[in-house]
Amino acid sequence: MSAVPEEALKEAAATSEPPNRLASPEFFFLLQRIDRLDEKLSREIKEVDLKLSARIDSLDEKLYSLDQKLSSRIDRVEEKIDRVQDRLDRLQDRVDSIKFWAIGAVITLIVGFAGIILTLLQRL
Repeated sequence: MSAVPEEALKEAAATSEPPNRLASPEFFFLLQRIDRLDEKLSREIKEVDLKLSARIDSLDEKLYSLDQKLSSRIDRVEEKIDRVQDRLDRLQDRVDSIKFWAIGAVITLIVGFAGIILTLLQRL
């Protein structure tokens, strides 16, 4: 491939004069070099992008897996907490019934002693 564009060569041949806008061959060489470097850089950027995308996908899968494991563990802990809470509720019910029974027994004793005391006072 020539360093001078075809269009510029045709114009120069038709007019027998060099065109005013004809650039030097060095300019076209540098322009082609820039174009090759741009293509190379673009290709490298795409390669890095693909590698990073694959790595991100891999990490995303690992994160999802860890999230699932943690969620299942959290669910198990919540179930255990619920079972403990149920046991505490049953224990609280038992304590409440014992408390009412104890209060009833104390009231019965107080009434009984009061009755004995009143009976003894009436006989005197």
